[in-house]
Amino acid sequence: MKRLLAVVLVSRGMVVFVEDEETLRRLGETILSRMGFEVSAHEDAESALIVIQESSHLVLLATDMSLPGMSGVQLAHQMRALGIGVPILLMSGHDEEEIEEAGGGPAPSRIMQKPIGLADLRACVDELIQ
Repeated sequence: MKRLLAVVLVSRGMVVFVEDEETLRRLGETILSRMGFEVSAHEDAESALIVIQESSHLVLLATDMSLPGMSGVQLAHQMRALGIGVPILLMSGHDEEEIEEAGGGPAPSRIMQKPIGLADLRACVDELIQ
């Protein structure tokens, strides 16, 4: 008689991941999924904002700063204007001074400079979500 094991994966919540470069978007989606998150990956801030507004289990916004149309910083501020207080991870090839000049990330947020190592991304996400 064979015994079947049922594995139930419990999601750690949803991460909205915004990156306009397809390779980086897929990589981020894979890493976050393997960390146990449901991932909603987007190439632009506008489509991400729709999911943010509709999600009841959002735990993190991880976004590139430079996006076509609305920037990642603008997306973060739009999310705060909606009263959504989840942590924000801003990823950028720009230095922090340029990010602050663009409006900075609303608290609680963290800025990571690209390129981002896999271990650094994992550690940062775990730290933000604690």
